[in-house]
Amino acid sequence: MNRTLLLLPLLTLTLLSCATTPPATAPLPPAPCHPGHSILNATLWVQHAAEYRAAATQTYANARRALDLALADRDWVGASEETANDPSQPPAVVLDLDETALDNTPFEARVIRAGKTYDPATWKEWTAEGAAPAIPGAAEFLAYAKSRGVTPFYVTNRDEDERTGTYANLQRLGFPVTPETLLLRQNNVSDKSPRRAQVAGTHRLLLLIGDDLNDFVNAREKSQAERAQLIAGTASWWGTRWFILPNPMYGSWERALIGSGGTPCEQLQRKVDALRDK
Repeated sequence: MNRTLLLLPLLTLTLLSCATTPPATAPLPPAPCHPGHSILNATLWVQHAAEYRAAATQTYANARRALDLALADRDWVGASEETANDPSQPPAVVLDLDETALDNTPFEARVIRAGKTYDPATWKEWTAEGAAPAIPGAAEFLAYAKSRGVTPFYVTNRDEDERTGTYANLQRLGFPVTPETLLLRQNNVSDKSPRRAQVAGTHRLLLLIGDDLNDFVNAREKSQAERAQLIAGTASWWGTRWFILPNPMYGSWERALIGSGGTPCEQLQRKVDALRDK
């Protein structure tokens, strides 16, 4: 038999194999990192979810009930910095501002669209506008506190150069405020304990309201385990004297979890690495 005829089937199979086997391709490059997307869902939730409004409204409603109890109890102590326990002092409550009384999600939206999670220049522009809306329930609580003769003090880590815009923002929302009750960060000191002690020196400090552990105790540079111990050690105060608002966008918990060094994309990867799947 002709050898050419014998080779034809083999040649045909070879050609068909080449035709059906795709050529080798290089692996796809990793998807581009967009740090701003790490707070996208959280920002959307705060801006749009009825569940967030319910949580914030619930927190302030509970704080209002606790305020009535505190006013009726001459021995009530609302903060670890309250050591005088002097019933003759006028009553006060201490609130944080950002994500506690003021809603900064419009700022978050701006930085997300810029591919970031935070930008100092954009933040200063935002606070200068004095345009933050109120957190649900905050205005009603503050009006009630004022009607009961309770002075709200705002202990915030906004800087002194943000005072004008911040003060105007609080006035626009109808929050009771005076220059003396707006306690901003001084000399880059973020620990709020001395400012809470300052309030406790002249007033009966009844309640604390915030969105971060540092709004209640000094948790700076604490590990996750140490932060958990702080919560366990003050368990009876939560929901009775201390009231916390949900803030899934940012907070001191992030630094305790992933540290502070590295690029935004490296920090985002650390968050992914910290996820638990079992």
